[in-house]
Amino acid sequence: MKQKLLFLIVFLSCSMIIGQPNKQRNLDSLMRSANETGIFNGNIIVAKEGKIIYVSQLGYTDYTKSKRLCYESSMSIGSISKEFNGVAILLLKEKGKLKLEDKVSDYLTYLPEWANEIQIQHLLQYTSGLPKISKNTEAEYISELNKIKKLEFTPGKGYIYSNANIFLQQEIIKKITSLSYPDFIKENLFEPLDIEGGEIPKDSILSLNMAGSFDNDYKETTFIHGGGEMYFTISDLFYWVKGLHDGKLINQNSLHILSQKFDINSESNLGNVVIKKGKVLEHSHQGSGNNYESFIFYRNKDNLTITMITNNQNFKLPEIAESIINILDNKPFSVPKKSIYLDIRGKLLDNYDSGIAFYNHIKSKEKDKYDFSNEVSDLVNTGKYLMRRDKYDDAIKIFTISATTIDLSNLNRNSNTYTLIGECYLKSKNKKMATVFYKKALEVDSTNKLAQEMLKEIVNK
Repeated sequence: MKQKLLFLIVFLSCSMIIGQPNKQRNLDSLMRSANETGIFNGNIIVAKEGKIIYVSQLGYTDYTKSKRLCYESSMSIGSISKEFNGVAILLLKEKGKLKLEDKVSDYLTYLPEWANEIQIQHLLQYTSGLPKISKNTEAEYISELNKIKKLEFTPGKGYIYSNANIFLQQEIIKKITSLSYPDFIKENLFEPLDIEGGEIPKDSILSLNMAGSFDNDYKETTFIHGGGEMYFTISDLFYWVKGLHDGKLINQNSLHILSQKFDINSESNLGNVVIKKGKVLEHSHQGSGNNYESFIFYRNKDNLTITMITNNQNFKLPEIAESIINILDNKPFSVPKKSIYLDIRGKLLDNYDSGIAFYNHIKSKEKDKYDFSNEVSDLVNTGKYLMRRDKYDDAIKIFTISATTIDLSNLNRNSNTYTLIGECYLKSKNKKMATVFYKKALEVDSTNKLAQEMLKEIVNK
């Protein structure tokens, strides 16, 4: 398969230069512009009606910019990899190895009493009631899980996107099959699709084709939050989506089960899926972590598949995919602009004065390059970023700027910003100013429960 696809890539590359169709030319223009703008450093495959129509590799393998990405470059795909355990669970269900109504305690006996309440289907939909847990090793997960005395809510009655659900799915798979999780998915999911997949860095060292990640200031970020993720090539990801929707792994009923989500604000095991009369019409899923980012999109009506991976996260892959769809649907398209948040957060962390000078510069001189349509959200997220790093004084300054930018009719957002300022003052042990801003938050929105609770806590202390 690899030789066949590599031949196709060479052919496509040549055809883009000589007499290429308008749509392919527009796709190439979009992606090259996205790369030049700084919002896409990665690999992409686009296919329609079952045929690959565009392939490209744009950018560098790491922060040094010394080596270009190639077709064989692999990267972490973040949350998309969680589709594998879901499909594996449904595959075992189809084989009669488990029931979705089975309790976690039916398979795992080392957990507290709450394991008797959680069904496998709760793990699939993140409705187990387990709190947010994100660890790197099996021992760390088991230790954290055994510290939990009570679930956050009755299983099936709420939603928390916790990696604990993923870990327990994988543990159940291991218990039933007597195989390691990586071995099971390679043998039962990847090999049937003739894809490599699933390579994990050993001792935080990248193998030959693994691309390191970096931020917009070209600082290395490959292992900032651990290094146990699986790395995949763009062809791995493409053939995963194709195989899943071609019915090569599980049947349509199982696919429908994995597409179910708790409510409109939650994600299913497969991310976001549009279903009509039991049929999947669209499937999209975004994954990210350590400045890697991935995105998949599938549309049933014309068998359209878009897969992208990048080692320089800019949160623009869904927007790029939307422009690709517009090109293929003969609609107007545009190149997405750069994120304010991703470009100012590091600069503000290093030096507030130079960071704010950069922000003021792009606001006055580079609005053609940067997306100011979500300026308030970007500023608030930047303030939160600084808060997480204990830069409370600088965070207050950013929140204050965002508060003066907010639409005064948006009372909820304005109140929440004052609440964040209050939290900064409280963590700086300035109760007087914390009280001022929590009260200010309530003046704007009297239903702000967090501000109410924090004021009570300050009084009680």
